[in-house]
Amino acid sequence: MGLTSIADGKRPGLPFHILGGPRGHVPLHDTAGKVIGELVATGALPLSIIDMADFNAGGLQKFFNDFAPALLKKMRGVVYLVIEEAHEFAPKERSGIGAENMAIHWAKKLATAGRSKGIRMMVLTQRTQALHNALLGSCDTMIAHRLTAPADQEPVKKWLKANVDKEIFEKVSSSLSSLKTGSGWICSGEAQVADLVQFPKISTYDNSATPTGEMAELEIKTAPVDRDKLRSIIGQAVEQAEADDPAKLRAEIARLTRDLAAKPSAPAVDVTAVKAAAYLSGISSGRGHIVSVMGELTRDIQTALAKHGLEASRLADKAFDESQKSGLPSSQVPHPPAKLTAPTRAPVRAVNPSPAASGDGNLTNPQRQLLKALAWWSRMGHDNPSRPQVAAIAGWKVTAGHLRNVVGSLNAAGLTVSKDGHIALTETGIAAAPEPDMGLTLIDGLRGVLTNPQRQIFECLLSQGNLMSRSDIAAAVGWDANAGHLRNVIGSMRTLEIIDYPQSGMVELQSWVMG
Repeated sequence: MGLTSIADGKRPGLPFHILGGPRGHVPLHDTAGKVIGELVATGALPLSIIDMADFNAGGLQKFFNDFAPALLKKMRGVVYLVIEEAHEFAPKERSGIGAENMAIHWAKKLATAGRSKGIRMMVLTQRTQALHNALLGSCDTMIAHRLTAPADQEPVKKWLKANVDKEIFEKVSSSLSSLKTGSGWICSGEAQVADLVQFPKISTYDNSATPTGEMAELEIKTAPVDRDKLRSIIGQAVEQAEADDPAKLRAEIARLTRDLAAKPSAPAVDVTAVKAAAYLSGISSGRGHIVSVMGELTRDIQTALAKHGLEASRLADKAFDESQKSGLPSSQVPHPPAKLTAPTRAPVRAVNPSPAASGDGNLTNPQRQLLKALAWWSRMGHDNPSRPQVAAIAGWKVTAGHLRNVVGSLNAAGLTVSKDGHIALTETGIAAAPEPDMGLTLIDGLRGVLTNPQRQIFECLLSQGNLMSRSDIAAAVGWDANAGHLRNVIGSMRTLEIIDYPQSGMVELQSWVMG
């Protein structure tokens, strides 16, 4: 509400829409994440604040996990996305709330892949120590106000060390605990800017201030909002979200159960007739498969008979010729048998369509596994993943010929298309792909395909904020920095397209890994 009124609360402020929360213009449920994400992406909700204060525990993550992929998928134009209390969405330490891991994944996805989609993201937190390293490492610009706790200063100092020179680092670091209220450092690594700025006081109403007796009686004038128009934009979406609410669905099921119990008993069901109908249905659905299998067997047998009959005929002819040359009496000469010919083949109706036509059970397990991995990436909003990305989720080595062979067979079947090292599902492939395991994370998938030495370096980069020097990696994993072992393991990870060398002597995980 604060932005919609000026500082003294006596005149309207900025015309923001507030969705949800105790002062919202319209109510909002934690199941509405997808529809709100789509509306924001298409520009239907400009100047909007999503207030999640009334959500139950885990509701914030639930909403965000539906909101973020919908936003990425439907983005049009440019959206400035400000995430307040960002450590709630991407915590460094998990609290055990449901869907927390996926919330971290989507926060990192927005930070790394969002820019190419038109998303300009700002993350705000007063607890930098609680914010995930991957989000901090993705920031190009930092505004640092007073931080008195050493644990909150530490992530800021690490960011500064990686982005500014030593002189600026010392100047900013030494002043973090003593900055005056309203002042802060604006630092940019790319622009090499580090300016201490005194920010003006906010000109809108401060509803986060500690309430007093006078404030409780103050009538706040807010910017006018066309609530009817706002409801017309999102009302149907919210109604649909509430209709899909599990609690409401359970209540509706309970009501229907009570109504059913109150009605007169239905006529007794003829169980025997039902079983007979099911049996006949099973025979009907299975008959096509039986006909197809029998047709294949018949063709195989006919082919074998024709082949062996022709071979027997040739042997008999040869024996007859040899006996003629030997001068045996005609009564002892074996006559060649009648030529064997394949019986006329009855037409067989094809019942099972090809895998390319229907994506049915004719697929091999490796083919299903690869289609499942592509479906996983599609659910993550990435319809054209690279070979290393697909291999990571499929659990295969990207350098193995197995991946190349399976992709080739799926391309030939019309289920996938490959171009420039990327693989995509066709429409037929989408229909054929098994349901992906959305509980699997990209990080877990990568861990499964790495060797133990590779995994040590991988975990080290994850825990230390991604960008590290070779010597720091060697010290962290306990290896000799000058030994060939370190060089070989890092080289093998680059071959797998998991890490890259942003500059001499430095190593970082590729953006798709962190995304």
